[in-house]
Amino acid sequence: MCVPNYADLDPTIAKWVKATASTLFTEWAGKPSRYFHISGEQPFECFQIVVFPPAKNDITVQAASIDTNDGAEMMEIWNGSVASLDDLLAVAVSTVEKWKVRHCEQSDGS
Repeated sequence: MCVPNYADLDPTIAKWVKATASTLFTEWAGKPSRYFHISGEQPFECFQIVVFPPAKNDITVQAASIDTNDGAEMMEIWNGSVASLDDLLAVAVSTVEKWKVRHCEQSDGS
C-alpha cells in the first residue's frame, strides 16, 4: 500500500479553501505544505488551518489563531485517517467560525 501524499489530498483541501474564500499555500520554508488563512469578523483578526503531511494512512489537521484583537491564543488539533480528511476540515472550519464570533457571544451574555 502506498503512503498518500499531498497530491492525493489536494482535491479535498481545495474544496475547503474555496468554501472559505481563501488561498491555498503549498510551501513553507522551501518544503511542501498545505495551509490556508481565514479572516476574522473583527478587523485584523486571522486564523490558519494546516493539513500536515500524511503519515501512513493518518492525517493531522490544526486550526490556530494567527492574530487576534484581544490577544487570545487558540489552537485545536485533530487526528484521523486520510479518508476522514473532509470531516476533519469541516470540524476545523467550524471551530474557526466559532472563534470568529467569540466577541459577539461575550457581549450578549451567551
